[in-house]
Amino acid sequence: MFIRRATAEELRFIQSYAPIVQQEATLGYMDGKHVLNEEMHYHYKAEYFTLLDNHRICGWVLLGEAKTPVNSETMGMVLELYVLQPYRKKGFGHMLMNYALHYFKQKKLKKVQLNVFAGNFAKKLYEQMGFKDVSTLMERPL
Repeated sequence: MFIRRATAEELRFIQSYAPIVQQEATLGYMDGKHVLNEEMHYHYKAEYFTLLDNHRICGWVLLGEAKTPVNSETMGMVLELYVLQPYRKKGFGHMLMNYALHYFKQKKLKKVQLNVFAGNFAKKLYEQMGFKDVSTLMERPL
């Protein structure tokens, strides 16, 4: 089991899952028809890293960087973390997040942020790993 930068073939596989990932991550809030991965890659200078077991993709993480609006400090951004269904509840999400944290530490960054929709089961993992709520986006229909 190891994690490395995604190859071109792996990127095609990941892209094929983009609508599914978007629907699951947003709990159906977004329909998966308007995937913005190319824009995210450009804006955050993001890269995918894959978790492999016997040359099979188990999951991936999309890592990028952003400037904080307050003091323009560069921080790490976990833009996507996904574990394929057969590999869930085996600690692979934890492995990917540990990889992300190590990656950002190597870059000498001091903060990491991510966005998670209310009700997403992955929020529990993030909280266990020390992430705290910073802001809440609220809405209501008119």
